[in-house]
Formats: sequence, structure tokens, C-alpha cells
Amino acid sequence: MRIRLFATLLTLLAAALPAHAKDPTPITLVQSSLSFNFVPLYIAQSEGYFAQEGLKIDVVLAGGGPKAMTALVGGGGQFSASVLLDGMMAHRKGLDDVRAFASLSYFFNPMVVRADVAKARGLNLDRPLSERVKLMKGLRLAITTPGASSDMTVRFLAITNGLSPDRDFEIVPLGGLTSQVAGIQAGQVDGCACLPGVDIVTKQQGLTVDLVKPGEMTELDGVTYGTLYTTASYIKAHPDVARAMARALVRATALVAERPDRAKAASRPFFKEMDEATFQASWTTYLPYIPVHPVISREDFLRELAFEKTVMPPAAYKPVAYDDAVDVTDVLAAMRDFRR
Repeated sequence: MRIRLFATLLTLLAAALPAHAKDPTPITLVQSSLSFNFVPLYIAQSEGYFAQEGLKIDVVLAGGGPKAMTALVGGGGQFSASVLLDGMMAHRKGLDDVRAFASLSYFFNPMVVRADVAKARGLNLDRPLSERVKLMKGLRLAITTPGASSDMTVRFLAITNGLSPDRDFEIVPLGGLTSQVAGIQAGQVDGCACLPGVDIVTKQQGLTVDLVKPGEMTELDGVTYGTLYTTASYIKAHPDVARAMARALVRATALVAERPDRAKAASRPFFKEMDEATFQASWTTYLPYIPVHPVISREDFLRELAFEKTVMPPAAYKPVAYDDAVDVTDVLAAMRDFRR
């Protein structure tokens, strides 16, 4: 995993903060789901970074990335949070105003299989990945929804290891965390390309084991996954708000780099339904995939495009230009603010 350090910011933050005597600016943030993909947003809320930047954040859970994107382009929010793929697909549909604004997490799509299935098939992490994928033939693998990143991960593994995802796997759309866990518990599926958290819960229950090691899909190491979006027109109309949002996120990711235990404590209130052991295990697993600065790089954007090209039907795939889809101007400016 490629981790980019953005260190020693926290000691400069207090002096750099602007004064906000006027009423805070109300912002609606439409978020696809509650998951570890969006930890910097939780930190910025708990630590008061948004409030200190003069923003009053109202979070609306949309129930999926495409729904969050629909809300953003339809005026249901000024910002949205989902995954990088959602912005690419928006541009392919001609929604050219959408802009990926900041990175919230790096690519990590955990995959697990039921422990009894793994034992019966000899599936274990000591085998090369190509052997493991071939031993998965015929398995019923849960995803969230067709076309989602979980679906594309399954397809990528199949295609890059000489299998047909539709012929050699049974891909089962199961939706979110609760339904994926229930599907594994009931034996409805043999495993999943999971929402973060499903893997931890089912492994702690002794139901599943890992199919893929962290960092094993090197093609996607360091590529932005969780993404904060806004629109070019909103940035132009409200430059001060855009800069304030960027500053809050720079502070949040700096806290992850400098004081991970405090960042963990700030995130804990957003996972009230998780018991403490599950939360601690989840934090340990996902910490390497939380960015220590929120820049979406051109290089990683192009690697995401290459991933999409591998798995999408030729008729559906269309290149998207980085400069058309991404605007990290405010994030870079916020980083410069705190370097002074």
C-alpha cells in the first residue's frame, strides 16, 4: 500500500484558522452509506473542524452511490460522498458539472468466503492468487448492486485470471452490510466482495476467511476509492465554502497521520451498532486505507480508468479526462495554507 505522508500540520492549525463571526453556512452532504470509506468526514464532524471553518453539515444517507450522485446533480445537496467510479459514470452520462473534490479512502474491497467452503475446496492464502481464483469456480459471490465497485472487483479477478465472471461465478446482488452478513449466515451465498465491515463481522463469528490478502491487487494500490464530490458550478459560485471544506478535510487526514488513536476515537460515534471488538478490528484493518492527505492524483485516476476498462463492456466504457472530472485546487490550496 502506498501511503503518502503529510506530516506536522497539526501544530500549525490553530494559528491558521479563520475567524467566523457570522452564522455558519448550512451544507447538505449526501452520503452513499455509513462505512469506513468516509472516515475523514466523521473526524471533521467529531473534532469540530467543519464548525470551526464556518460550516454546518447536515448528512443525508442515500442508500447507495448512484443515489447520492443523483441527489448531488439534482440539487439535493451541495456535496456528496460515494466512490470514484460514481463520478466517472456521471461523466459518461453527460453530467459534466460533477467534480471529484477530495479523496476519503483508498481502494480496499475485501473478499471473504465461508470457512466450510474454503476447507472443502482447499482455498487458503498460502496458494497463489491465480490458483485461489480458479478454485472459486462455481461459487455464489455477493455484491452490493450490479455495476458497483464490488461487482467490478469480482469481474476483475475473474478476467485477469482467465475466467468468465458470468459463466464461472454466480454473482448475487445483496445490497448493504446487514443483508450481506445475513446472506452469508444463511448460506444464501458462499462469499462476497464485501462492503467494509462485512468481512470483520463474519470473520469474528468464525463464518468466513479471507480470499484476497491486503495489497494483493497491486493494480489498485493507492487508488482513491471513497470520494467527496461537488460540482464545478458550486465551486465557482461559493469559493469560500469550497476552501473551508477542503481545509476541514486536510485537518482530518492530518489527524489520521499524526494522531491515529485520536482519529479512531473521533470516528467511533459513527459506528454505534458495532461492538467494541468489531470496531477495533475494523479500525486496525482499514487504517492503512485512510488517506493522510486528501489529494486525488492524476496517476491514480488513470489507474482507476484502466481497472474500469478491463471489466466494463466495450460499449459502456468511455475514457474520462482527469481535468474534466477532478478539481483538487482547493485541497492543494488548503495544504499550502497549513504549510505556511
